[in-house]
Amino acid sequence: MHNTKSIKLVTYIENMGELEKIIKLKKADSILIEMIVGAMELSRYSKTSIAEMLELTQEARKNNIEVVLEWDALNQEEKFSQACAVIDRLPLHDFKAIRLQDPGAVEYIKNKYPWLKIQLILENGNHNLVGLNRWCEYLGEQCERLVLSNELSKEKLSEYAKVLKIPLEVLVFGRILLFYSARNLLSPLEKKSIEDGTIEAFGTSEESPHSGFPLIENRHGTFMFNVKDLYLLDHLDELSSMRINHCRVDLRFDESFEKYAENIIRLFTGSILESELFVRKSYPRPLVKGFYNINKTDVLFTKLKNKRTQRLDEFYIGEIVDVERDQQMALLIKSNGLDVAPEVEIKMITPEGKEKIVKLSWMKSSVGESLAKALKDDLVLIPYTSGVSVKTQVYLN
Repeated sequence: MHNTKSIKLVTYIENMGELEKIIKLKKADSILIEMIVGAMELSRYSKTSIAEMLELTQEARKNNIEVVLEWDALNQEEKFSQACAVIDRLPLHDFKAIRLQDPGAVEYIKNKYPWLKIQLILENGNHNLVGLNRWCEYLGEQCERLVLSNELSKEKLSEYAKVLKIPLEVLVFGRILLFYSARNLLSPLEKKSIEDGTIEAFGTSEESPHSGFPLIENRHGTFMFNVKDLYLLDHLDELSSMRINHCRVDLRFDESFEKYAENIIRLFTGSILESELFVRKSYPRPLVKGFYNINKTDVLFTKLKNKRTQRLDEFYIGEIVDVERDQQMALLIKSNGLDVAPEVEIKMITPEGKEKIVKLSWMKSSVGESLAKALKDDLVLIPYTSGVSVKTQVYLN
């Protein structure tokens, strides 16, 4: 059972159907809920219009649900000015606070609306106490909460919570952002303009055999997420004991709210077993605790700097850059060349360290022509070998 009396569920609401479910669950279980609303013009991922956002806000307030406005987009000058104009037209007194990430947005709200409380999003920086304390000092009483990074370990969170006097928030369920660019990186590939829409796709890593990284492009840029989602819902009591009493759940993707909101919210009531088993077993993507239980983060560098994918020696040929199962593999020649002599053997070392030794029976060009020799920087096709993935290094045996 969780000590839920002091834990507040912080979550995003995008439409009236989601709000109605929240209202029903709140009345049934008497949990503390804070609702974040955003709009396309202000929020990174929101698909809600300004009118819909205001309607949600009024309905939530009627049902005694605290509403926080989100302005977390990182904008260049033109879009920043447009966002400021949107902010100036909103009934800001209807919101408990505003969530900000861009330092320019922080400065704008601090100077123009000094009465409006700020929840400062520091998930992408300020991982040290000097930076966190400096923000608290700069904003003073206007700073209502700090939203901390999910890259902080349990030990660091506990240490910071003892020192910082301001309420703290962490993400306990949702996607993990790995990369962001203000540029539109997907629409040129699709050869279309997104306008106010969204393009979603999946990416493959060039540094590892992993694939399935969710990609999103919208009016604010391009976002890439981890193949696994963060899950710390079984640590709510531990976070509460640290004095981290605001725990955020992000169900904005993959119809997650409709499928999992009820069971996830029940975890905040102390009823753990059935709901947690349901989420863990039925959730379609792998779940991970991220850095929460990691104390020695340097152990990850052996994976990031994988020597198996970087070795270069006198027998080195090149690297597998594509695999077509049961058919062929694409080999990029990085050495001086390769001759397909009778009985020539190659050794392939996968990123995981597995070795495969095979006789190279044929080699073809990218258009299917048979080759007897390949030169440096040539892309050639060779027979498929089971268990070989992209980034596998190839050597003469």
